[in-house]
Amino acid sequence: MIGKVKIGKNFSGICCYVFQEDKQAQVLDAEGVRTDSAAHMAQDFQYQQAQRPGLGNAVLHVALALPAEDAVGRSPAQLSELLREAGRAYVQAMKLENTQWALVQHFDKAHPHAHLVVNRVDNDGQTIADNFIGQESRRVCQRLEQQLGLTVAEQRGREQAREVGPTHRQAVAATPKAERAADWQRARHEVANALSQTAPYSASFEQLQTRLTPYGIAVKPSVHQKKSGPAVYGVVFEKDGHQMKGSEVGKAFSAGNLQKAFAQHQAQAPALAQVVSQATQSYAAEALNRLFTQQAQEAARQAQELARQQTHATRKQQPPRRERDGGLEL
Repeated sequence: MIGKVKIGKNFSGICCYVFQEDKQAQVLDAEGVRTDSAAHMAQDFQYQQAQRPGLGNAVLHVALALPAEDAVGRSPAQLSELLREAGRAYVQAMKLENTQWALVQHFDKAHPHAHLVVNRVDNDGQTIADNFIGQESRRVCQRLEQQLGLTVAEQRGREQAREVGPTHRQAVAATPKAERAADWQRARHEVANALSQTAPYSASFEQLQTRLTPYGIAVKPSVHQKKSGPAVYGVVFEKDGHQMKGSEVGKAFSAGNLQKAFAQHQAQAPALAQVVSQATQSYAAEALNRLFTQQAQEAARQAQELARQQTHATRKQQPPRRERDGGLEL
């Protein structure tokens, strides 16, 4: 089981996301919030969040996913019950019982998964710490795999990587430690390749996450609250259960350098938009000129055809020519 953790600040947005109709959302379990609509659920979360108005990032969002192998031999109802059991066990193991939470299943992907939304402001008005929460989530998921008899997600990820073909370092790994190091290196290279294709065209960490999602990569910025507002001071990437700092992936992918690249992309965006607009206008003008030329040519052709028809009609209306020969009309 994999539990990808994200910290946010907008309960309305996350509730609308988990209730999307195209994902066939189904509420599996909840505590302290209404489940009849996204609006009611968000209102309940926000009411408790108001006890800590200074806490900006009050949303804890965990995507709980099971490997596709766990769906084999189970009916949809059995899978939903398995996800509900795993979600409640996750809440208990992460010590999130004293706060509001909701577990919503989606059916838009091949593998079973659900979204757990948690309020970081607990029922006593205290803040639930998020220090090293990603690492703790990983450890909890590993324990729950054994407890619930689930497929080991990270091991399956390594098997899938080997199905594609092991790297030389993976092939020669002789110990479990060397194997883990080789798998981590492979994941790091895959993250680096994906970043080189997406980071130059992204304007924010949110946009970067959207572009990296098809690669199976999670982006986890580290945020520090300052008087001027939240500031990102670090970033961690996760791939197949392996985590690495941006600077470990490459110097260009540290949080600071990524933010510089985002700013550069934002600065260039208006100029690029203007170039695209000018190209579009030029193409439209050229197309319009071609259209006018074609219309003029067609009008000239029609005029010629009309003149030809009129000439032909006039000749038909003229009386036959008479010739005289010796006073006789022929």
